[in-house]
Amino acid sequence: VVESRGGIMDSIQRFSNLPTYLPASYDIFNADVFFFLKEANQDIMRNSSLQSRVDSFFIYKARLPPFLNATYGPFSVEQAIPLDLMLTSTSFGFTDEFTFNWKLKSHIIDSSIYSNKPKIQTLFYIAGKDWDDYNSAEMLPCVKMFAFLESREVVASCRLTGHLGLCVAELELSPSWFSSPPPLVSEEEASLEGITVELFYKLYTADGECSPEDAKWENNIHAGQDNEHKALSAMERIGSIIVYPNQDKLKQSLLKLDENIVIRLPLNPVREGDIVTFHVSLADDSLADQFVLRTRTGPGVKITDIRVSDADQWGVQEETDNARTSATVTCVHNDPNAENR
Repeated sequence: VVESRGGIMDSIQRFSNLPTYLPASYDIFNADVFFFLKEANQDIMRNSSLQSRVDSFFIYKARLPPFLNATYGPFSVEQAIPLDLMLTSTSFGFTDEFTFNWKLKSHIIDSSIYSNKPKIQTLFYIAGKDWDDYNSAEMLPCVKMFAFLESREVVASCRLTGHLGLCVAELELSPSWFSSPPPLVSEEEASLEGITVELFYKLYTADGECSPEDAKWENNIHAGQDNEHKALSAMERIGSIIVYPNQDKLKQSLLKLDENIVIRLPLNPVREGDIVTFHVSLADDSLADQFVLRTRTGPGVKITDIRVSDADQWGVQEETDNARTSATVTCVHNDPNAENR
C-alpha cells in the first residue's frame, strides 16, 4: 500500500512538471502603449490545453497599424490586428496625412434652439493625437456637417486647425422649414414639443478652403466622385437638436393700447441681432372694422417686416420711411360680418 501510494505520488509529481498551458509568447509591434490583460475571475480551465491558448490585450496608443507576433519554440507567426477590434475611430484611417490614433469628437453647442434664431453650431476637435509630432504646416481635414429634417437638408463645413485641431461648423436653417411642419409632424406637436433635426458629419481632405457654397463639391458629395475633395469616412451621426416655436411666442404679455387694439409683447430679454415679433390684434369685445397703427422704433432698432395673418380677412396698407425706423399701418376688415376678427 505504501509503495502503491508512493507510486501514485511519483506519477502525479512527474505529471505536474509538464506545462498545463501552451507555452507561447506574444508581442505587439507598432504600438506605443499596450497592455496584456488578465481577467480577475478567469476560469482556470480556459487555457488548460496544450493545443490552444487565449489571452487578452489592450492597445492604448499606436501611430501605425499594429500587429501581433506569437512565438512557440522555433516557430513564429505575425498577424495584423483588424481595425474593427481597435477601440478607436477609423475616420482618419491609415493615410499619409493622418496619424492612426486620432479620434474626432463633436459637441453640439446648443441642443435647443428657436425658430426665430435657427442657428446650429457644433464644435469638432481631435482627441488622442500625439501633438509632439505636430507640424504647423500639416493640412488637417475638413468637416462637413449635415442637418436633416425629413427630406430637407442644409450643410456647413469647417477645417480643423491649430495645435488643438478644432473648428466650429455653423449653419442656419431656412425659415421655410418652420412656416409649415414637415409632413409627418403635426402643427400641434411642432408647437408643443418642437421639431427634431438630426445632425451628421463627414470628413474630407481639401487643399483649398472648406467652402460649403462650392457647387462642384456639393454635387460630388452625393455622387461619390470628387477629384479635389476626397471623403475619408462614411457619414457619422452627431446627435439631434430640438427647434422650438418662435421664442417670442413662448413668453408674452398683453398690452392694451385702447379699447380695441391689443399688442402681445415678448418678456424674454432681447440682444443685439435678435429678431422680435409683436402681434397686433383686436380685443375680444371690439367692434372696430378698421384702425391705423403708427410705430416708431428706438435707437438701434429697425422694422424688418409687416405681415398679416389672414389676408382674406384683413387688408393692410403700410408706409415705412427709408431708414425703416417708423411705419404707419392701415388695417381694414374686408368682411365686417365675419366672425374671425
